[in-house]
Amino acid sequence: MRALYLKELRSLWPFLVLTSLLMSGDLIHRPFMERLDEQTWEGIASYLRAGEDGTFGWVFAILAVCIAYAAFPREHDEGTIRFLHSLPVRRPLIFVAKVAAGLTIVWTGVGLLLLTDTAQSVWNTSSFEGGHWRADIALTHVAMQVAFGFIAYAHGLLGSVLRRFGILPYALVLVVASILKDVFPPAAWIDPTELLVARYEGSHLVIAWGPWIAHGFVALVALATAYAAWMGPADRIGAGLGRAGATLAGKLAFGCGTALAGVGVLALSALVSSIGPSDEPIEPTDEPVEVASIDTRQARTARYEVTYPANLEARASALIEHIDAIHAGVQRELGADVGPVLVADLTETSSEHLGIASWTHLRVGLVGERDVVRLHHTFAHETVHAFQHRLSDLRQGDAERATHFFAEGSAEHVAFRVAPNGPAHRQARAVAAATWARHRMSSDDLIDERALRRRFDTSLVYSLGDRWSAALASTCGDAAIGDALRAMAREGAPRDLAPRAFWEDTLRAIGCDLESVDAAFDALMDADAEELTDVIDGLPRLGGGVAGRDGATVRVVALLDRDVDPSMTFFVRLRSDPDSEDTETITVRGQRDPDAPRRVVHRVSRALIPSSRFQLQLCALDDPRGWPFCETWQWASVP
Repeated sequence: MRALYLKELRSLWPFLVLTSLLMSGDLIHRPFMERLDEQTWEGIASYLRAGEDGTFGWVFAILAVCIAYAAFPREHDEGTIRFLHSLPVRRPLIFVAKVAAGLTIVWTGVGLLLLTDTAQSVWNTSSFEGGHWRADIALTHVAMQVAFGFIAYAHGLLGSVLRRFGILPYALVLVVASILKDVFPPAAWIDPTELLVARYEGSHLVIAWGPWIAHGFVALVALATAYAAWMGPADRIGAGLGRAGATLAGKLAFGCGTALAGVGVLALSALVSSIGPSDEPIEPTDEPVEVASIDTRQARTARYEVTYPANLEARASALIEHIDAIHAGVQRELGADVGPVLVADLTETSSEHLGIASWTHLRVGLVGERDVVRLHHTFAHETVHAFQHRLSDLRQGDAERATHFFAEGSAEHVAFRVAPNGPAHRQARAVAAATWARHRMSSDDLIDERALRRRFDTSLVYSLGDRWSAALASTCGDAAIGDALRAMAREGAPRDLAPRAFWEDTLRAIGCDLESVDAAFDALMDADAEELTDVIDGLPRLGGGVAGRDGATVRVVALLDRDVDPSMTFFVRLRSDPDSEDTETITVRGQRDPDAPRRVVHRVSRALIPSSRFQLQLCALDDPRGWPFCETWQWASVP
């Protein structure tokens, strides 16, 4: 038995090399490309981040399946299985030796991953960043990886009975699981890669015992079935498939079967999507749905090369005749040179943003935007971003934790000056002033993107960033915004500074100081609060939290402290922890209680809540196209 096990290990040495490279390959580049004393364990072991997608699980599963496929098919194809059967070793021990050798390679990768990630993280001894190595999380996730490796290996061993055709039924199951996961979230556990997605209750890694037990039982069944096949009729199955596949009829049968399976999956996808649940009824509207045509047209101005949908030519022309003036205004506000011609794509249709920009390219959506004033403002905002990237030599992006509020806030400030929109600016200023005063915020909450994300609504970078930029310009001169961008790109500028130190250094370089700007900012917020009292008084404070559970639905109730306009809308945001990205946040709209106008009920599907302990944020929106007023994030638990 021992000799057979060692023989199997020797035959799997190429997979050991591959596993080592995949699991510890970052040792080749990270110590030479990054500063390990600044890297947290969480940053290095990214698969431990809350809600991290199943990419790591997919890679691990593919590796385990490849190793499983190296166990028996080669022996049968080369005829060496007869030699193994002739040895004075019982057949069950041959199976055990092969399984043990394969799992040894898989689990060696798990151990290497733990050791290399731990070794690289110990260099950071700072207590400020957090995310340091913790034995409970590390060992818990290692145990999860060990169990997942066994599950993937067992299924790979069963699939290998049918050689390459053994992958087909598993592919169909995974496709169906993916479809169900989108339209029926409670079925997400069917996808085995979901097992390794990290979820937390507070700071403790949670093991979803139900899915683990279900997948473990199925893996044991798969392993037992693989034993029955490989220790019995596998030769006959393989030979029969080989002979059938060599004939014309067999090739047609395999090809047609694969095609029919694909058609079946597509049909199932369409069927399930058509009956998928909807959270809210779609209200009928007489307004036609607007889309961008496939056909596009081009235009050239002095400062832009423009592409736009052919069916929106009139709207595009109304914008294009003003964009050179917008460019000149941005150039003037930033005290910048003309710079290169910018490429403007007006075919954008994203639901995530109104526009996006890089060094010389910007994208703005004409689709659905009939308000010319807002369209001009958005175009100006994205043009400012293009200037920012060039003037700061991308340094602004390198220090995003300290500059995110300034990137969006100064773009708003300049855009409102170049393409004024009085009502929108007034609403944004009111939300900023209300949030600033009611939450007793400080400038440190704004200039540190991480601190802002942990407690407040991240969209405040636009409204509060606009007012901070106005304070900067009033304190340090009209050209201060452009000067600050150029100071970021200056030769010898220190790197890797904390947010406040970054701004102290940047403003010192332009002959200004952060204390003066902060004082001007405080005064400006007080002035806005006094000027916009009527608007701010219309924004309610929202208290409340999880109020109960009705089956698969969790009720989150918000209680308002005043009567509000009936047109105001309310929503709750949910996330797993304070470090969650905005793209990981779930938003659910609330409904006013007809019997209690100051009570708003949000009905949230349990499947949308990331874990039994999570965070929620209550928000009110008085203008569908404006910024919401949100309370701070609070912890909650599923009843």
